[in-house]
Amino acid sequence: MGVTEGSSVRADETPENGPVSRRANTNQLSESDLLSHAGETVFARGEDYVRYVHGLRLRDRHAQATIQARNVYQVELDWSEPDLDSSCTCPHFDQGFFCKHLVALGLAVIDTQVAPASVAPSDGGVDIYLEGLDAHALRALVRELVSRNRTAERLVEFRAAASGAGSNDVAKDLVATVNEALRARGFVDYNRSFDVAKDAQEVLDELENYLDSGAADAVRPALLRALTRLRRITQAADDSSGMLGETCQRAADLHARSCREGKPEGARLARWLAKFRDESPGWPIVTLSDYAPAFDERSLTVYREAVARLDDEYAATDRWKRFEVDRMRLELADHDGDVDRAIEILTAGEHPSFGAVIDRLRASGRDSEVIDWMDRAVAADHVSGHMAGQGHDYWLDPADVADVYLAAERSGDALAVLRREFSRRPNASTFSTLVSYAAQLGRQDEERDWAIAEARRLAATPHSNGAVLVDIALSEGDLEAAWAAADEFGPGHMWKQLAAVSSETRPRATADLYRREIERNLVQANTKVYAQIAEDLRTMRDLLSKAGDEADFAAFVSEVRETYHRRPSLMAALDRKGL
Repeated sequence: MGVTEGSSVRADETPENGPVSRRANTNQLSESDLLSHAGETVFARGEDYVRYVHGLRLRDRHAQATIQARNVYQVELDWSEPDLDSSCTCPHFDQGFFCKHLVALGLAVIDTQVAPASVAPSDGGVDIYLEGLDAHALRALVRELVSRNRTAERLVEFRAAASGAGSNDVAKDLVATVNEALRARGFVDYNRSFDVAKDAQEVLDELENYLDSGAADAVRPALLRALTRLRRITQAADDSSGMLGETCQRAADLHARSCREGKPEGARLARWLAKFRDESPGWPIVTLSDYAPAFDERSLTVYREAVARLDDEYAATDRWKRFEVDRMRLELADHDGDVDRAIEILTAGEHPSFGAVIDRLRASGRDSEVIDWMDRAVAADHVSGHMAGQGHDYWLDPADVADVYLAAERSGDALAVLRREFSRRPNASTFSTLVSYAAQLGRQDEERDWAIAEARRLAATPHSNGAVLVDIALSEGDLEAAWAAADEFGPGHMWKQLAAVSSETRPRATADLYRREIERNLVQANTKVYAQIAEDLRTMRDLLSKAGDEADFAAFVSEVRETYHRRPSLMAALDRKGL
């Protein structure tokens, strides 16, 4: 989560009483907390959105929900620390603001809060009364509470089950509760998916509470039912929001926890886990490590045998159909600490997982083998900062490879890897990496000249431009070189960055950058860009005014209005900006 105190409030939305203040009470969320972060304007908007809060989940001092109005956004709020921590998928939050959706979530939380125990009468009358009761009177009081309140009755039942004094009726009752909550049948469309997920989260909240009370064995059948039912529902649903998938994953995590904390029949659990994973549509994610603490040696043997049978069954199929069984085999190899077996699995087929292999070699202290696998990855052209940065373990990070090569006194190979990366992803970042490594070898000038020449070669190819050269020049603070590249090849997507640093010294040339962008956006009718066109025109007007070319701007606006007068939305956007 991202927006916190100080970074989330825009100046024109800060409350009149000054800057955001630190919260005095981290146990309770208050309206003043939300107001101090959002400001009066956004707070007022958030009040109108409380009715759109769906699927509210509360856990300690953390809340999650979706806002379902014109668009659907996922929101989170954490008030466990003096500064609120928050997250929202809306564009306003991405711009650094504490948005109305967060306010709505906070207000929904406040509506569910009860007064903290600290506000109880100062005389401690209840405590004094309870301490004065003997065992017989306490039992009578508990029986009375249980008879009046179903939640209290269920809590006592589960405490009894956790102590070994309960019966199977408790577990059966909870399974029935899950069946009732997850009774959705047929296709679940997008809108209905939120209600189904909300019902599921509520029942999982209840089951997790009982799990927290120590009743792992009593609650496990209900969690298993919730897990299998949710997976089936998700397979027949439009889960574009991901809410059902997230809920299904939570059920899987809770079920695994109940197995680790309870005493399941290990062999039966092992057979179920292998079958459940074999039938997996790709979700939820369950792993051997989730359940291994619940297995003894016999259980683990049963699981190994089940995986071996699946391995034989899928022997003649492609790697996609084998994906889950291969993952199961790899987890077993890692569980056993068998690095060679893991490498064999990771390198089977035409796409070896070079990153995963090297991670395991390093973790096992087999550093001498790392460079050999790096050579294989380089030969297979599986070195890419972009792909490795995305977490794809089939790829290696070029900087990591270069470090290993330099340590092995293979400087030529190190620079060759970094050159290849620059050619594949030419930008200021890959340029800087290449030059900084070259500087360690006393080859900074040579590699810089090579990279500039390569960037010019790429810029001269069809359908290309000088964006890379502009990017490099700006990163080095060389505005003259940036403009030279822009004049020769065009600035490409770097035009706005170039404009941002040139408005004072080159207003006329900067205005021309805006002119080209405006003309490009006007080629096709598109109401979504008209507001930006009008804003760019205003910026262009200010630049030409600074350059003393007001008449040129007036002529350009007149030309735009005459040429595109049949686009009423564009004309309205220009009118709103006074153009």
